[in-house]
Amino acid sequence: MVPRTNLRRVVKRDGSEQSFDVLRLTETITACLQGVGGNPVLAQQFTSTVVVRAANPLGLIQSAGLAQIVIDVFESYGCKEAAEAFAWYRLEEEEVVAGLRVHTQSGRETTSRHWERARLARSLMRDRYFEGSVARTVARCTERRLVATGLRHLTGRLVAALAENECRTMGLRGEPLHSENLGMERRQLRAWLGGECLPAGTGDTSLPTLGAAGQDARPVLGAELLARFALEEVLTAPQLAAWRAGRFDLLGLGDWLRPLRLWLHPAALETEETFWQRVARMRMECHEVQVFLPASAKFGALSRTAPNWLQAPGVCLRLSTSDPQLALDWAKQELWHSMPAAAFLRADAKLAKQLVSLGFTITQWQPPRRFPAQSDLEENRIERGAVINLVHLAAAAGALAVEEFFAMVQESLDLACAALAALVRRAKVAARPRVVILPAGLDAALELLFPDSALREARSRQFLLSLRDRFERAAQAHELRLEHSNPPHPQAVGTRLAERDGVLGPIAYRCGWFPGQLDVAMVTLALATAPWLEIPAAQLHSSSWSGKLLPRTPVDTQSHSSET
Repeated sequence: MVPRTNLRRVVKRDGSEQSFDVLRLTETITACLQGVGGNPVLAQQFTSTVVVRAANPLGLIQSAGLAQIVIDVFESYGCKEAAEAFAWYRLEEEEVVAGLRVHTQSGRETTSRHWERARLARSLMRDRYFEGSVARTVARCTERRLVATGLRHLTGRLVAALAENECRTMGLRGEPLHSENLGMERRQLRAWLGGECLPAGTGDTSLPTLGAAGQDARPVLGAELLARFALEEVLTAPQLAAWRAGRFDLLGLGDWLRPLRLWLHPAALETEETFWQRVARMRMECHEVQVFLPASAKFGALSRTAPNWLQAPGVCLRLSTSDPQLALDWAKQELWHSMPAAAFLRADAKLAKQLVSLGFTITQWQPPRRFPAQSDLEENRIERGAVINLVHLAAAAGALAVEEFFAMVQESLDLACAALAALVRRAKVAARPRVVILPAGLDAALELLFPDSALREARSRQFLLSLRDRFERAAQAHELRLEHSNPPHPQAVGTRLAERDGVLGPIAYRCGWFPGQLDVAMVTLALATAPWLEIPAAQLHSSSWSGKLLPRTPVDTQSHSSET
């Protein structure tokens, strides 16, 4: 029977406190008796005696005082050999610990320091986010392992490896404490800094392609380091494995400390000069800045020239307007921009033809939605984004295996959303951040799942609606707000995902909710299922289905609902 005791805490040698464990005390006494050939049956009686003698009004005892009581109990019961063995073990352990020295990576004696168990515990709390009691337990087990090896001189790598081993033994996540797991090879670093080639910016380990001679690789090198840190230090092993397999990709991975996209709209009564000053002030705070100027703002010369002087290294600026004349001024300066589909279709025919001929205009459409709050109207942020590789999942599932496909989509969504949530937490973003999650290769996935065109046409609408519902639910489950409006540019994500699937050449997966070719059937399907569409102005201008993108009822083209 386990004795009752008022002892609650034990103060260790390093000053930390632990809960008093009577069962652990019994095990220690039993092992000591067995080591000298004593009767282990007496261990329970010895434990009861130790507990009674150690009792005190504070319920607190020093570990050295508890050890001395154990020795006294052994001697009072005539077990002198056990008392001497216990005393000598503690003395030898203390001497070994006192003589341990930890060397830096240079391995020089002058740069070594004495072993400190508390130092390792602090490292575990700081770098691995362990609770204090868990960190101290791991540090104590590591110290015992070091004592058992009989070594006097240790390297920091050896201590980190032993701590990692103890974590895995205890069922904790095992990751090395040293900082060399980012995979930065010297040959790569020399090539990058010499301008011979550029980093991939996505954490890939292969040597990147050649760049211009003498090109400054420092900005790209910073993105490479941030991407590798995110992949290997923030993401979990299953998330990293799914990313490497090409099941999903993360947008702006080399710049994940800043928001992914910032959308700016003139505030009520805000002057043209004040608005562009706001844009200039906030352009470095985000990976991509989108500026929207409604036709109702009636801005003038500054708005026509501002995009030129706002351009700078590290700034991604995207322009949008519902004013056809302003769009034409931007197009003449070879500035890419977007327009709401309704505003473009209602523009003067001659002006629209000029926009098409210049070829710098993209049109955007989304279903009618509730008028946003004033704060969201003036400024809207998307913190992080992901792209789900539907082609990869559809090929793995096989033709007509819709349930298996949806199961893999759900798994990939959960991993991607968990990765996004981890990144925004490390970036110290407020609760329920906005994110964007896009499908990649939607048209190719439909063809793989429904090889028969008639069956594909019959089932596509319900399939796409079910797919969108899973995207929404996955984001909600991880306390993320899924945003569809004005998504950031996916850049080379479609190409990277195709390369991970072994597709060579210039082929890239289309990122977005458009389900196929631009024809009447596909546009009709997209309007019924897609939350956001982008269509080149030239294709919209010459199509027979362009009227489908106009609101069903006459709407003021200067209102927010038709502009965005």
